[in-house]
Amino acid sequence: MAKSKKPTKEEIKELEAQIKRDQEKPVRENERRVRVGTDFRDAVKEMSKAPPMTNKDVAKWAKEQREETDNLEKSTTD
Repeated sequence: MAKSKKPTKEEIKELEAQIKRDQEKPVRENERRVRVGTDFRDAVKEMSKAPPMTNKDVAKWAKEQREETDNLEKSTTD
C-alpha cells in the first residue's frame, strides 16, 4: 500500500481554486453538495490535516451524508 503524503501549500491553493470553480457550477439533479459546517478556510485546513481514507471509509461517509441529507429533506417537507 502506498503511503499518502501531506499536500503542499501549492497543492492546497490549487485545490482551493478547484473547489471555488466547482462551487460556481450549477448542481445537477443527481449531485449533492457536501456540507462542511464551517467557513472555507477552516474547512481546507481541517481537510489538509485529515488522515488518508480508505475506499470503505469513503463509502461509509458518503452513505451517512446521503442519509443525513434525505432526513433533512424529509423534515423540511413534513
